[in-house]
Amino acid sequence: AQLPDAKARGWDASHFSFNTGKGRCTECSGRGVVKIPMSFLPDATTLCEACNGLRYNEETLELRFQGLSIGELLQRTMSEAREVLANHRLIRRALDYVHELVLGYLTLGQPTHTLSGGETQRLKIARELGLREAERTLYILDEPTIGLHMADVDKLLAVIRKLRDKG
Repeated sequence: AQLPDAKARGWDASHFSFNTGKGRCTECSGRGVVKIPMSFLPDATTLCEACNGLRYNEETLELRFQGLSIGELLQRTMSEAREVLANHRLIRRALDYVHELVLGYLTLGQPTHTLSGGETQRLKIARELGLREAERTLYILDEPTIGLHMADVDKLLAVIRKLRDKG
């Protein structure tokens, strides 16, 4: 929304949200897929032909940031996005913690219902560490190491110690 072309069109951040109809694809309502009802079977899904799974309408996808549309950026992994967004201090800071917590393989636009419990908790830790200076905050972690390799557990513990050291 801060791009000159977006400002010239009078767009704000809500134009880039899936929750509004302003910029999202009207065919798939910003989901990137279209459901096909099946009578006696679970619904099938297919890639939306209108947006090719990018979730936005053509007009919105015309805007580019470092050569990428918003739809293309959201398909990038967190590690890839970390490089693209390197000059945005707050975003980069959060993505640095995502990297430290070994979640760089997740995509920016990945639906939260596809994340494991441990991934969700580690993303919350990254957000807390990356976006604000937490003071006098109690965090309750419910088995955040489930499914992690022991080398990754060490990385998680290092980040938790950083959190502790910040108070």
